[in-house]
Amino acid sequence: MRKISQLTNEIKQGILDYLYKDEMYNSILIELIENNSENLGELFISEDSKEIIGILHIKNDGNSDFTSFHYSTEQGLKAIAEEIKGLNYKKILLAGTLEKVSALLYLLGDKRQPEENIFYKLNVGKCKGISKNYRTKIRLAALNKQDIEKVKKFTAAFLEAETEEEVRSITDDKKILPKMKSGVYLLEYEGKAIGMARFIGKTKNYAEITSVYIDESYRNRGFGKELIGRMIEIAIKENKIPVLETWQTNMAARNTYEAMGFEEKGKYAFEFLT
Repeated sequence: MRKISQLTNEIKQGILDYLYKDEMYNSILIELIENNSENLGELFISEDSKEIIGILHIKNDGNSDFTSFHYSTEQGLKAIAEEIKGLNYKKILLAGTLEKVSALLYLLGDKRQPEENIFYKLNVGKCKGISKNYRTKIRLAALNKQDIEKVKKFTAAFLEAETEEEVRSITDDKKILPKMKSGVYLLEYEGKAIGMARFIGKTKNYAEITSVYIDESYRNRGFGKELIGRMIEIAIKENKIPVLETWQTNMAARNTYEAMGFEEKGKYAFEFLT
């Protein structure tokens, strides 16, 4: 693979053309290349007769070296595996379709079976037929002390931080503020913020919903559906189809998503390299 040290317009367009062939699953990397190329991280491509056959992207998110990849041939997969073997990173988190993550782990000598996530895509027609009588409002979190502290609290709970050290690491301003500047939505009930969600991976056709969280004291009251419904409305107004992921075993979340019109489209995986 060759490392892209300068993302020229020609190289950028070639990479985007390649990624857009599987837009739904590559939305996070597509958005990063389209809108944030100055803070891209490390990007590698593998080519065959000047045609891209594999892409590897690595960027430290504060907790790990988040690694997304895509390949279209066996040669592309092998090139990605060899590149990862040569990298000196302590904590790599692989992200991709279950099939691709499993294949890469195998080549890296890791025989684990990745934990399955469900990848959902909204059936817009089905969603329009769902009755919506909301009790809540939604707004973008502001960069003020009150909203910052609320987002920090929700984020620590969403990521299940247990120790004070974990909470400090997760809620560091360097990690929280960029997310808020990109857009964190707060769900409000009776004037109080009770949940949050945000978008990642906005492309021409898709917007991925992530960090979906409802305060524990407000759960099992239908607010999760209202939060998802509000995020759906925002995405559709921007002419984008919402997608999202959740653990296969998280039946509460799955039931909520399916009740709002989401349909399973495939399996996804996040797996740390050992």
